[in-house]
Amino acid sequence: MRTVTVKTWLTRCLVGGLLTSAPALAQDDDPYAYPEDDPGPTQEQIDEEEAAEYRRRFTDQAEEFRRVSEQEGEDGDFKELAGIDDPNKGFAVELLAGALLLSSPQGRFADTTVGLGVRATWEYGRILNIEPLREALWADIRWTFGGQSDGTQFIKGSSTYHYFTIAPAYELKFGKSDFGVFGQVGGGISYMSTSITVDTKETEVTGIKPVIQYGLGLRGRPRLTSDGNLRLALRLEAIGYRRGYLNDFFLGGSVGVAF
Repeated sequence: MRTVTVKTWLTRCLVGGLLTSAPALAQDDDPYAYPEDDPGPTQEQIDEEEAAEYRRRFTDQAEEFRRVSEQEGEDGDFKELAGIDDPNKGFAVELLAGALLLSSPQGRFADTTVGLGVRATWEYGRILNIEPLREALWADIRWTFGGQSDGTQFIKGSSTYHYFTIAPAYELKFGKSDFGVFGQVGGGISYMSTSITVDTKETEVTGIKPVIQYGLGLRGRPRLTSDGNLRLALRLEAIGYRRGYLNDFFLGGSVGVAF
């Protein structure tokens, strides 16, 4: 009985071992095959990308802008943006004050008196549609006057001088600032009124002469507000008036508003 039991047990162990060893023998000894990583770009693809980047970087970016601006018709209407970036109309009104150096009939260098006046300025360069000339070209309509008197209690004379001129100017700005230097040449008329009093008798003499205005100076138009188009108009100048063989000079400045 004991021998039969041992054989039966051995037989069962042998059969179980064969059954469990069959799947193990059926497995491949090779390691698991993992999918390869995505392959990188080829040299040809790299060359094409570099060529596209080169064309994008060095192609004229303004070509489309120019093409639209040159179109005509309803679909091609193009609006200049300078007036939107700077909505100013280019007009200014200023009050003048300074020293008026009049040619002296007594042989002195000059007879100095107070010079006052008013001026209106128009930046006509804005209508030319040429950006460098937009604020560089402007013109003044100007009235300057002064007076002087001299003599004794018995004989004395007093004169007033009026200059009415129109003068275009060219301004050279300091970079992108609101300041620049300018030169100006124009013309107009000078009106002089002289009153001579001898004792109690007064005689008045008037005259009109053509006058040439010329000069140079410093001009500024700083903004008064950050979101508006109102500006402060400032100017320092040396202006000459040539009337006949006489030269009068105005040394002074002005202040006003520009819009």
